[in-house]
Amino acid sequence: MQSSGDAIIGETVRGIVTDWNSGAVTLDGYTAQEMTGHPRSRIIPPDRQEEKLRLLERIRQGEIVERFETERITKDGTHIQISLSLSPIPNNRGEIVGISEIAHDITERRRLEKAILHQKEQWELTFDAVPDMVAIIDSGFRITRVNRAMADRLGVTPAEAVGLRCFDVVHHTAIPPGSCPHRLLLKDGLSHSVDIHEENLRGDFFLTVSPIRDPDGALAGSVHILHDITERKTMEAALRKSEERYRTVIENIQDVFFRVSRENTIVMASPSALNVFGYASVKDLIGLPISSLWKDPKKREELLDVLKMRNGAVQDWEAEFKKSDGTVFWVSLTVRLRTDGEGDYAGTEGIVRDISKRKKAEEALKSALKKLNMLSSITRHDILNQIMGLRAYLELSKEDLKGTSHEAFIEKEEQAAEAIQRQIEFTKYYEDIGVNEPRWQDAGAVVNEALTQLNPPGVDVQVAVNCIDIFADPLIVKVFFNLMENSLRHGERVTAMSFSLQETDGSLAIVYQDNGVGITLDDKQKLFRKGFGKHTGLGLFLSREILAITGISIVENGEPGKGVRFEITVPKGAWRVAGKE
Repeated sequence: MQSSGDAIIGETVRGIVTDWNSGAVTLDGYTAQEMTGHPRSRIIPPDRQEEKLRLLERIRQGEIVERFETERITKDGTHIQISLSLSPIPNNRGEIVGISEIAHDITERRRLEKAILHQKEQWELTFDAVPDMVAIIDSGFRITRVNRAMADRLGVTPAEAVGLRCFDVVHHTAIPPGSCPHRLLLKDGLSHSVDIHEENLRGDFFLTVSPIRDPDGALAGSVHILHDITERKTMEAALRKSEERYRTVIENIQDVFFRVSRENTIVMASPSALNVFGYASVKDLIGLPISSLWKDPKKREELLDVLKMRNGAVQDWEAEFKKSDGTVFWVSLTVRLRTDGEGDYAGTEGIVRDISKRKKAEEALKSALKKLNMLSSITRHDILNQIMGLRAYLELSKEDLKGTSHEAFIEKEEQAAEAIQRQIEFTKYYEDIGVNEPRWQDAGAVVNEALTQLNPPGVDVQVAVNCIDIFADPLIVKVFFNLMENSLRHGERVTAMSFSLQETDGSLAIVYQDNGVGITLDDKQKLFRKGFGKHTGLGLFLSREILAITGISIVENGEPGKGVRFEITVPKGAWRVAGKE
């Protein structure tokens, strides 16, 4: 008894300790002297006292209690878990006079059991929390376990899934399909992975099956893990479709699509590049320095500088390129900068359009216009010489016929000759309309140039259109000149003129006003018609045509009797703050 590792305790039927071995000393921490003659209840937790009384009553009834698990308190206050075995001790007459108690410490076992239970619970929580679908299938194709995701997709509870045959519930077939990875695993014992589409599971999945073996190493089944890739497959299909459309566009585009690397070499070109640049194969272009296609490589550096200033995009940039045989031709470039994840330069890409035919047509048109202007100038000079002679003869005739009935006719003829002379002279100012390309011009400088040409005497002119550039035909100076000249000719009492700016919804209005008599309501309706007016009848008509070349419009909305008010509206994109591109 003393050598036993378990605690062996003798006690009376009332629970008084009579024997206390060394195992009890080790277990509870009390010596035999401290416990003998004392009630056993001192090592029983308060909430377990009723339990002890019930056990004593069972023993007094002659019952034997085996492996009853309970709790005790050691001398240092530690709570321990024990397994009790209680037996009654009878005297010679069969009366129960004592109790034999054997206590075995199961604290460590209980701790391990609790840890195992906790791990099991954690594993089950994790198993059910996995978003992928997981199923464990035995060698007979029956489900032994599924997680919550798999059960939900099958439309059953995890418990209801157990025992179902996988091909019944997943594929809705009488036998496993020929491509079944589980069947293949049962043959070779190896893991397998495959992309599958399963209509009954409503999607596309990446399936992995891994073998499960029993303790003896025999193949017992497999773990199936299905990762939903439906979204990825949808995106891949959309990407393929987009790539097909993109490829179709690139392969059939008449202009040249190109892409240039960080190292400024060509890495992509559309098939149309063969016709435009005269190469035998696109492969001949790939790897070439992009500068080798430019007539002047320094011009490409200028383009890159402009790209950086214009937020990485340029449209309709004209340049001279070279074909494979060295022939120079004009192109129009639409280019954007490519950047990497750090925002650093990664190359360029865009469209090259062959505009050599257009350029030739433009040059031919310019040449024709130049010849026409020359012809117009010669003709105008000759006509003016003839008119000068005509007016001289009319003046002589007037002197000879003075006082006769023919004098009035001579005056009418002089007036007609003078009108013809004015109109012929007027054409000199507008013969270059549309000849020169529109360009960015400082609005304030243009108004001041017109003011210098006119130099109106006794008129206060205020110009408040500084720091603004407008994109217009070079003849726009004639527009401002004509507005001020009309004020002097027809305003009757003009002593003040002004130019100001108003911005509305991205457009810019240049407002011209004077303090003359203004324009009547009837005249407003005919103001810009060809031939209307008291001089040549062409000034405002041609002014509107000059402005319209770049989409600029003009209206008059002044109040009759209070001076004119012309609004010249410059659309968005055709004006900018001076110095900004």
